[in-house]
Amino acid sequence: MSRRQVRVETPSDPDGRGTSASRRPSIAFFGYPDVFEDFYPHYDVDQKSFATEWAGTANHAFATILQEEIGDVTWFEFARRPELHEARHKVTGCRVKFFRSSLLHRWLWGLFYLPKPAWRWRRFYRQYATVASYLPFFSFRFLAELSRNPPDVIFAQDYCSGRFDMLLLLARWLDVPLIARHAGSQPDRYLGGSIRRRTLPEVDRLLASNQGEVRVLAEGFQIPSEKLEIVLTPVDTGVFRPMDRREACLARELDPARRYLLFVGRLDDPIKRISNIIESFGAVLEGHPDVDLLIAGTGPDEKGLKKFAEERAPTRVHFLGWVAGEREKAILYNVAECLLLPSLREGFPAVVAEAMACGCPVLGSRLDGIAELVRPGLTGWLVEPGDDEELTAAILDVLGDGEAARLMREHARNVAKQRVSPGAVARQLESCFLLRGDEAAAGPSSAPE
Repeated sequence: MSRRQVRVETPSDPDGRGTSASRRPSIAFFGYPDVFEDFYPHYDVDQKSFATEWAGTANHAFATILQEEIGDVTWFEFARRPELHEARHKVTGCRVKFFRSSLLHRWLWGLFYLPKPAWRWRRFYRQYATVASYLPFFSFRFLAELSRNPPDVIFAQDYCSGRFDMLLLLARWLDVPLIARHAGSQPDRYLGGSIRRRTLPEVDRLLASNQGEVRVLAEGFQIPSEKLEIVLTPVDTGVFRPMDRREACLARELDPARRYLLFVGRLDDPIKRISNIIESFGAVLEGHPDVDLLIAGTGPDEKGLKKFAEERAPTRVHFLGWVAGEREKAILYNVAECLLLPSLREGFPAVVAEAMACGCPVLGSRLDGIAELVRPGLTGWLVEPGDDEELTAAILDVLGDGEAARLMREHARNVAKQRVSPGAVARQLESCFLLRGDEAAAGPSSAPE
């Protein structure tokens, strides 16, 4: 880390000799939303569930590894109306603390979302969102908490809004490192992008999700190479693992004699292109009467997609709704011939890592985040984003060459273990958290793969 290290002093005995143990560093963890109400309620997640048991994002995977392998994590969350102050999360093991966002933020948030005039202001949403991303931090209680109990390091999800700039200011005020990870943002969509050109180079470490993001940061923002590292979202390779396919089918009440293509994700059609999946599937289903399409997820376009599926592939497309549990998702990946993800844009999709950990090949768009794990002919298939003819042809390849798909399953599992298993990611994160004592402190042990 170029400017700062995680400062973890080794206690000394009265004779000045170092003891054998160093304390664990404290990590202040910040997610993406400005305030809780901006994101989680849309997935029917309340504050109590969020603070104690819900673990449905990639952030939770990172928080779990940081807590188990690196240090003591406190997840800070702002809310317009906090319903609790602090809790211990049962899954990640970290503490979760809620703070009320600043008065100015609450006023601006309420003003913009007033029912009657709000629609008139939609054209100013980007300006509103930019300003709003800076404001939650002006909370006296929050700042007092950090002043009393400063962390050893700040860890942030993404750097696409003023939230990052404020965390950088906090890090410099507290004189601690700031580490941020890429979560799919694109420079042309940054809020306050001109400011980011000044603040991004000041970060201590950036965890990119793919080689393309590394190039953007190095060439577009002049980030030194020693500050950049590719770290993929970890998945529990003990839960996401190959299973007996027949048993997996029966667990989902699916016919083991049939074959299944699978989509898992938010039903946001302009980005995820689920309707194009249905269209391509409809073009091949007559030649493959033993194949169905499974769609797992919810989202704003669910109703329209169901109607389109009935028109294009009646009785052959099954909407499964939101699949929350990891084991439930793992079962689906083991049922499927492949995971379909022909998105127009992605960061590093966790579903790719989950599927491959289960030995399920992936058919996805040729995007940097997907191509980080998907190797054509080895772990899956890649098609040009938006090319429906190529998508249809690739689906035919999936269904027509069972031996190739079988060989891909073993390769997919091996690549996942090497790149996204808890042990592999923990080893990468250790290099970002340079623990320091009287001598080079021993890093934490790696999690089992």
